Amino acid sequence: MPTRYQPAQRTQNYRYAIRNIVSEAKKIEAQGRKVIYLNIGDPSLYGFQPPEALQEAIIQAIRNGHNGYSPSTGIAQAREAVAEEAARRGIRTSPEDVIFTYGASEAADLVFTALLEPGDEVLVPAPGYPLYTAIATKLGAVEVKYHQNPDQNWQPDADELRAKITPRTKLLVIINPNNPTGALYSRSTLEAMLNVARQHHLVVIADEVYHKLIFDGTHVPMGSLAGEDLPVITMESLSKNYLAPGWRLGWMMVTNSHLMPDLMAAIRKLADARLCAPIPPQHVIKTAMSLPPSYLDSTMQRLRAQRDITFEMLNRISGMRCNKPEGAFYAMAQMNLEHGELGTDEEFVLGLLREKGVLFVHGSGFGTNPKDGFFRIVFLPDTETLREVYTRVADFALQFRESKSALMMK
Repeated sequence: MPTRYQPAQRTQNYRYAIRNIVSEAKKIEAQGRKVIYLNIGDPSLYGFQPPEALQEAIIQAIRNGHNGYSPSTGIAQAREAVAEEAARRGIRTSPEDVIFTYGASEAADLVFTALLEPGDEVLVPAPGYPLYTAIATKLGAVEVKYHQNPDQNWQPDADELRAKITPRTKLLVIINPNNPTGALYSRSTLEAMLNVARQHHLVVIADEVYHKLIFDGTHVPMGSLAGEDLPVITMESLSKNYLAPGWRLGWMMVTNSHLMPDLMAAIRKLADARLCAPIPPQHVIKTAMSLPPSYLDSTMQRLRAQRDITFEMLNRISGMRCNKPEGAFYAMAQMNLEHGELGTDEEFVLGLLREKGVLFVHGSGFGTNPKDGFFRIVFLPDTETLREVYTRVADFALQFRESKSALMMK
């Protein structure tokens, strides 16, 4: 029954599947059963910790009294360190064009809010990270999906992207390495996509929060391909590359800010209104930007083993396939649901949760067709846990297909 205090209409279609599905897992746990959570990419839940040097740096920052406010864009030494590290990777930016935020999520919110009017269109990948869908929905903007093709190792098609553009299109979001697929886009794919953005005068969000977590190939920063005529806003954070999601520190760095001075002023105005990003983590940035690549060696060794067992065991399951992730710590598997004849991805995921106590996120929560049977896996748990998980998945997949097929025969 409606009460006097009703929420705003814009919240009615606001969805975030990664967390929304947890309510079902809590019901299982309330029955005294254990649930293995593979729905959220939080490294700290699985024994990963930030580099020791960063832990020491944040403790020292607190002890040194860095507990107040900072300028809304961030402290100068941190912005300088980010710009210098970016330059080493070929990204043209400056300390003045670096803005620190509450994780990369707030960076996305600031850009969307500053740029998009109701009815404006934003191009987002499908499957893609649901944050972008949620922000667009909140603002009354229109999400237009461009597809990543699993048959092409999840590489998007620039011609399809071009065909989606209308006079209302303002923004192109590219996530590389990709969440949820684990794909790493090739240089040629990125160049083709950025050329489309250039031709149609779009702003590009380059979500590169996993750029250090690469198994195969080489990450190509989009800011390094921008030339002098394409505005690219690169988003990064401490959350994944530095294994510190709870510190809630991200940043955007802008390439070719001279092309959009009014938009930059609007972003800074919005940043002013929320005062500043967390201060103690800003004081670890100089240390973080100077860490040797070896700081991730043990992390990547463990993640690679977990990636490999995920790929191998899922592809042994009858009716299931999974591309080999090239970056991040996600895999996007597909259960053959016979084009929906055997149900939906959410039915499969919820059935797996209820029968086997394993929680994934259904692919439609990331923008795929529910009938296509995709689901995202977080392969952060150790290999022993993953072996148990995939054994349960194999058992349930057989049970699911047999029970659904039997119903179809009646």
